[in-house]
Amino acid sequence: MNKNAEFVFFSKWLKSPLSVASVTPSSTQLARAMASSLPDNDGLVIELGGGTGPITHALLEAGVRPDHLVVIERDPHFHRYLQKRFPGINVVCGDALHLTSLVEGLSAKIATCAVVSGLPLLSMNAATQTQLLEQSMYLTRGKGPFIQFSYSLASPLKKTVEKELGLVSHCVAQVWRNVPPAKVWMYEQKEAYRLHFG
Repeated sequence: MNKNAEFVFFSKWLKSPLSVASVTPSSTQLARAMASSLPDNDGLVIELGGGTGPITHALLEAGVRPDHLVVIERDPHFHRYLQKRFPGINVVCGDALHLTSLVEGLSAKIATCAVVSGLPLLSMNAATQTQLLEQSMYLTRGKGPFIQFSYSLASPLKKTVEKELGLVSHCVAQVWRNVPPAKVWMYEQKEAYRLHFG
């Protein structure tokens, strides 16, 4: 774990504990588990909620090209840190709930193959989850997975949202060496629901 990243993360948590989902950044093991869930594809990978960059680093380590990685980070504090730590990638300061407009132009040049999320999905209501997942599925044309970690035993996505968007969930990894232990979930859209993406 990058010690400077830990300091940046913890100092942000001290200033605003309610805006940060955990007291520590994701572990290297969790970040690698998420990166290993990516499809074997050279498309655009969009990361939501970059924080201090443990998942960003793992994605690059896993072979994602810097020019094919876009990180969305709402917090200006983390956004500035990510820009300095990863000068070769596109770090966008903005709210993931406006995802399609934030990556407009980028996603037109390179087909999006996956969305990787470090956002606190569990704390979102059904409407917010739907807004986020709907845009993610739109960008991947329903073919790419939405990869999410959660500290919950069950899927963090509400069943009503899964049903509405025609999603199938799979727990693809259990990471015990994380504080707290976490699961990695993958959401994919049933073929019948992909038709409206063209």
